[in-house]
Amino acid sequence: RLLSSLLSVFFFSLQAQLKYLQCIAISCLVLAAETSEDEVIPSVQTLAVQSRCKHSPAEILRMERIILDKLQWDLYTETPMDFLNIFHAMVMSSWPHLPPRLPQRNPSLHVALLTKQLQHCMACHQLVQFKGSTLVLVIITLELERQTPGWFVVTTDLLKKAQVGS
Repeated sequence: RLLSSLLSVFFFSLQAQLKYLQCIAISCLVLAAETSEDEVIPSVQTLAVQSRCKHSPAEILRMERIILDKLQWDLYTETPMDFLNIFHAMVMSSWPHLPPRLPQRNPSLHVALLTKQLQHCMACHQLVQFKGSTLVLVIITLELERQTPGWFVVTTDLLKKAQVGS
């Protein structure tokens, strides 16, 4: 259903030339597969070969970008886990002396602990109302407060870098 919607919207609204129809169709197939979590997506190269498309994989990917731009779609949405990794890396790069104070002494193990805490928060229906980035900042702040004597300076620095007000 999504594929036919993509094709009809794109083809009719843009008055695409017939020579690009096959490229549009394959690009829409790739987009439909990317938006469905259960689909196994073959490479664009494989799709181009198997469909006997006259367009190169680069042209198919370019058409995919054009379709996304015309529909004003952004397929990438940041997850709370993305924020956890980014914010943790920001703290560790700015404050390299922190790991010895943390109980695990290993940044990877520390991220694993924070991930477990984030999973518990995401499973709590009362916390679903908050943005993932906010939850992650709270988790990291609480962990820093619990483990680090100079936690306030580290947290303030992180909030500045994350461009979050007080």
